[in-house]
Amino acid sequence: MQKRMEAVDKLINAVDFDQLWDGFSKTKYALYDEKNFCLDGKIGVTDERFMGNTAIKIDNEYVAIWDMRTISDNYKNESLTSVIIHEMFHCFQASYGEKRHGNEILGIEYPIEKENIALRSLERQYLYDAVYEENISKKLRLVSKYFGIRNKREKLIGNAINYEKGIESFEGTAVFVEFQALNQLTPEKGRLELLKEYLGSFKEVNIDNLAIRQSSYNQGMVLCMIADDLLPNWKQKYQKSDLYLSDFIMNELKIKIEASEEILSLYNEVDACLEVWEKRRDKIFSDFENEPDKKVVNTGVQITGFDPMNIVKRNKEIMHQSFLRVILDDKEQIIKGPVKTVIGDNVIDIKRMEWLGEA
Repeated sequence: MQKRMEAVDKLINAVDFDQLWDGFSKTKYALYDEKNFCLDGKIGVTDERFMGNTAIKIDNEYVAIWDMRTISDNYKNESLTSVIIHEMFHCFQASYGEKRHGNEILGIEYPIEKENIALRSLERQYLYDAVYEENISKKLRLVSKYFGIRNKREKLIGNAINYEKGIESFEGTAVFVEFQALNQLTPEKGRLELLKEYLGSFKEVNIDNLAIRQSSYNQGMVLCMIADDLLPNWKQKYQKSDLYLSDFIMNELKIKIEASEEILSLYNEVDACLEVWEKRRDKIFSDFENEPDKKVVNTGVQITGFDPMNIVKRNKEIMHQSFLRVILDDKEQIIKGPVKTVIGDNVIDIKRMEWLGEA
């Protein structure tokens, strides 16, 4: 880990942070595994604070952390540096009091339904086309069409749209910074080639894009790129705003919402995608249910943390595939996934919990 840190340190020092985001500068960071963490060139013992790739407080200072178990040995140092800078940006967001997070409870309850997904797919097609369009008037037209679809979707699913808006605002801006850092570190690749790698199947109707949290990251990145093209010096104003990223851009561009077109042409694709998604979801539950000797608790469970990236919901059942942090028997515990909960009125109203092995 120390050798990795030495290589990453050199790359971080080569990045022009002023070009990434106004006022953003490097913060401390730590690499860790199941046993140890490395911070400021010193080795410590990994404890319960180190979970995931994120920003945490160590000695009252925000520190970006990266779990080395989540990458392979041949993962390029430039890529590792860019994602660490992503987490550094979360430290920066914490320092100025960013509150536009995605509400993970909304995320669990998010409506994976035909009309919403068809509209979302069309919305993403307009966003994709807009980021590549060089003609400003054509770009504005595509952005207006995007906002027309989003407005229609907001009326359809109500407050659930704020989950996407929050992920775009908090994580999307961090991916935007990450992309720019990697672009600086790999100039031989070229911005358009790198963008193509990031966006991949962005505008396709597929299973990956039904993972609403993950697929909203790049939505936010693209919105930032469009803001860069159309709104000079927007970052400080956005940072001081209370609006979600997409709402901020719509207001600044003074977009007038127009009626959006029909989406019947996408319904067959969406139906086929949802059928595959439901089969995969059901298999996750059936595989768990076929496991012998599960532990069961019916009362007295209080959730204190979960991994929003690895949750599957089916009606009143939720599968936490990574872990679940709970208070059980008056003690906080981390239970390794898969953990199945059966809920009542909401996701933290636990009626039953089942898991494999020991807590």
